[in-house]
Amino acid sequence: MMTPDPVIEFLKQSLPCRDSQIDQLYNLLAHKDHLTPPCIYVYGGASTGKTTLVTSMLQKLEIKHAIVNLVECYTSKILFESILNKLSDHKLDPTNPVPYARCDNLIDFISHLQAIEGLDRSVIVLDKAEELRNMEVNLLPGILRIRELTNLKITIILISDIVFEKYYNKSTNIEPLKVYFPQYNKDDLLEILTLDLDYVRKLAEETSVDFDVEFYKNYLNLFLSVFYRACRDLCELRHMSRSNFMKYIQPVVQKQCSVTDSMSLWRNISPILKNSLEVLYLRVDVTSEQMKSAAHSLELPYYAKYLLVAAYLASYNSAKDDKKLFVRDAGRKSRSVRDVKTKSKVSEQLNTQLGPKPFTFDRLLAIFYAILEEKVGFNNNLLAQVSSLVELRLLSTIGDGTSLDGQKYKCNVSFDFVHSIAKTIGFNIRKYLSDFSHL
Repeated sequence: MMTPDPVIEFLKQSLPCRDSQIDQLYNLLAHKDHLTPPCIYVYGGASTGKTTLVTSMLQKLEIKHAIVNLVECYTSKILFESILNKLSDHKLDPTNPVPYARCDNLIDFISHLQAIEGLDRSVIVLDKAEELRNMEVNLLPGILRIRELTNLKITIILISDIVFEKYYNKSTNIEPLKVYFPQYNKDDLLEILTLDLDYVRKLAEETSVDFDVEFYKNYLNLFLSVFYRACRDLCELRHMSRSNFMKYIQPVVQKQCSVTDSMSLWRNISPILKNSLEVLYLRVDVTSEQMKSAAHSLELPYYAKYLLVAAYLASYNSAKDDKKLFVRDAGRKSRSVRDVKTKSKVSEQLNTQLGPKPFTFDRLLAIFYAILEEKVGFNNNLLAQVSSLVELRLLSTIGDGTSLDGQKYKCNVSFDFVHSIAKTIGFNIRKYLSDFSHL
């Protein structure tokens, strides 16, 4: 019986639920007597362990490598010089950050790579590789052919959230080996989040509450029953599970129940988890006063506030109601008592209770111009403010912007938050929500 490789054993223990991907990457990179592939494309959704696994694998195998993030290296010059600095072990002086070599184009980059010794079997990792599509047209084909151009056994690893078919153009005809990272399922997330047991025990040290792994798993099952349908991002789920655990054990701390009284614990935590779901991605507390405080302390530009309000309206109104809500005199008729009763909804059917729906950029702009009383032309400033809202995680993007319908967005803020924002610009948001428009 063969002894398992310690590198594989370590990676499978530290990165659970990624056994298949660990085996694939190990077989491609670990065998020194085999030629490594010229290019590997690692792809899958956000927070699926792609960068963590690739980084850990290269470190454990002691392979010379350079890892760069293309969001940070947004020009080819910065990209080339960052790679050269790392492969040459060049340390930048903070007072005078002179790179290993000035490198303005692909030809210079190839020349400098050939001058560095010991690059055979080295690896260049480009994280957020989808950004290559926004850079020079010859950059991606040049990167994919780096082994051919340099005559060095260098492997390129591209890490991305999208499929490789999204990169195709007339000059891209090289097909890399692909390693797919699927989204974690509920059982996977439970297993991974259970690894936080030591961390939450430290959080609960001062409370003197004694609990075991089964108690923590029961909590995580309750937590995922609320959050799993809305979010698969492991980073956000880990943050929310940690921040709510102390609230979960609060009745035990206050001697109101024991750790075995699961029903009492569930009744206590259920409304808290549902309120936390409304502030997912915002990293703020769920109390109404703190939501209002966060909204007032957020110094958004004037038009960005209107864009955020428009995004909330687009997420929580049906597109078929837009004309009735935003177009003046859109064939409105007087409403009878019967109409009002028919329009009334129980709480479970309210759009504001069902969660945000995705919307297109065109619809966002249409609502923005409908609710903005003054006339303002469409310009780059508005585009930049939408991007800022995405960066602040007040909006999230759906897909990669290559679909026929265009880029889609989803609003991440709660009603209390956007209501406070709307008040600062004197806007009555209830009047334009289909849930309340009949009142």
